[in-house]
Amino acid sequence: MLTKYLKLLYAFGNAFWILWIKFPRLSRERKLQEIKDWSQKTLDILGIHVTHEATSVLLDASALPRLLVANHVSWVDALIIQTIQPSIFVAKSEVRKWPVVGSIATACGVVYVDRGSPSSARLMVDGVSSALHHGYCVAGFPEGTSSAGSKVSLFHANLFEAAINHDIQVQPLAIRYTDPETGALCPKAAFIDDIGFVESLHQIMCAPRIQAKVHMGELLSPRGHSRRTLAHLSHRSVSHQLELLNA
Repeated sequence: MLTKYLKLLYAFGNAFWILWIKFPRLSRERKLQEIKDWSQKTLDILGIHVTHEATSVLLDASALPRLLVANHVSWVDALIIQTIQPSIFVAKSEVRKWPVVGSIATACGVVYVDRGSPSSARLMVDGVSSALHHGYCVAGFPEGTSSAGSKVSLFHANLFEAAINHDIQVQPLAIRYTDPETGALCPKAAFIDDIGFVESLHQIMCAPRIQAKVHMGELLSPRGHSRRTLAHLSHRSVSHQLELLNA
C-alpha cells in the first residue's frame, strides 16, 4: 500500500512538472497527449482498468470539438474520459479547493461552476463556449451530482447551451465500475454521501482492483433542439448505455 501511495505522490509531482514546465513549450496536440498519458498512468496506479464498448467511432484529434456528457459516479470519471478524449472539464467549484487535485484541475483549464448561482452558470456557459471556439472538446456531468452508478439522474440543461450555439455534436457515454471477479457494481468507486476526496482516494487505493466499463452512444446533433430537449435526448442515450452495461 505504501508503494502505491509513493507512486501516486510521484504522479502528482510529475503533473505539476508537466503543467508548469513542459506545457508552455508544447503544441495543443502535445498537451492533450500529455494529459491522456498522465491520466492513464494514474489510473494504473489506482488499480483501475478501463474497457471501452462503443457504438460510435472513438474520438480523435481530427474529430474536435465535441461535447462529451456522462453519468457521474466518481472523481475518477474525469481521468477515464481523459484517456478516451482529452477535454476541458466542467466541474463544481468545490473541486478547486481539493488538495493537490484542485491545483492540477485549475492548471488544466477546468471551467468551474457554482450550481446554485445563476451568474456562475452563465459564466460556465461562456467558458465552455470559449473552449469549443478554440477547438477543444469539453466534458461534463449534467446530473450535477454523483451517484452510486446504478441509474442516471435527470440532466441539467445549461451545459448544452454552448453546444447549440456552436453547432457542436454531443457524445453521450456511460461509466460503470465493477468488481472484476464478480462483475457486480463496485461501491468503493462511488464518491457519494458525505465522503471527502481524501477518504474516497484511500477507499479506491485499498480496493484490490476495479474495472471501469465505458459505453459510448451515437453522436447527437444539436440542430433543431433547445437546450432542454438536447439534455433530455442525451439523458435518454446515457441511460440506455448504462442499461447495456448493467445487463
